Amino acid sequence: MKKVIVFVFFFVLMFQSWAIADAANPISVNAVNVNGKFIATDVSPIIKDGRVLVPIRTLASLGVTYQWDSKSQSALNTKGKDQIKLTANKKEAFKNNQAVQVDVPVQTQGRILVPIRFVSENFGYKANYEKVRSILFIQDGNYRVDQESLQAEDLQAARQAAISLPIQFSFKSLSSLERPGANKDYGYVFPRGDASRYMYSNNVGHTVVEIKNGVAKAVWQFTEGNGLADIVSSAGQKPSYNYVEWVTDIMMFNDENGNIKAVYKDEKGQQKDLTAKAKSYIDIIQPIPNETRK
Repeated sequence: MKKVIVFVFFFVLMFQSWAIADAANPISVNAVNVNGKFIATDVSPIIKDGRVLVPIRTLASLGVTYQWDSKSQSALNTKGKDQIKLTANKKEAFKNNQAVQVDVPVQTQGRILVPIRFVSENFGYKANYEKVRSILFIQDGNYRVDQESLQAEDLQAARQAAISLPIQFSFKSLSSLERPGANKDYGYVFPRGDASRYMYSNNVGHTVVEIKNGVAKAVWQFTEGNGLADIVSSAGQKPSYNYVEWVTDIMMFNDENGNIKAVYKDEKGQQKDLTAKAKSYIDIIQPIPNETRK
């Protein structure tokens, strides 16, 4: 019981701090998801003038090849018969040799970063930045949700598929949860034996999400005072089930050393934890020993 109390107290402390937007704490992109798969990037994407720029190597995941001319500081991106030429610090680009305007030019910060919405949409892709988790989703016209993965008996695979879906809202999201820097620390909480719902928590508050028919839908958001049951502000509809119990079931988060950590109850009800190294965002979802799907 003491371990459970300490864990809950840690959880509350972890997510009570408020993030403030300033030069040292800019808006960021926590992860890039292409056609339902999180991909690793050697340099973190950035947001400049409200536009997301990603390392040019990320485009390989879209089937785009590129050539960088260091002399002219230009990147030639090719997919099929289409070509887009972008030049550093210039808002004029060329698509198939026709001049077009781009909102923000290529940036060179040790790596080449290109405006992903402009590039992806000109190649027939859709790019969407999900503010609640600071995730960039990119999908092509043929993308379909992998329903089999969502229903997999393997809970790790099912949960990984669940968090790979962009969260959709039927209500106005709490703006405080989308503040710059709010997702510097984050975690996922699941009910035991379940991959059909989770609670995502960042520095500011929490979002309860339910997965139905291949759609991740936010049902409720809230911020708390002295604990998860002390609600300060909320949006959406509070669910009837006891979301507080999820905290002592299974929680997965980044620890202070940059590792992925999972805290859970074993089959005897004892509090356990495990730590793993993460290669990409998806690795935050770890397998829980002896856990079976409901």
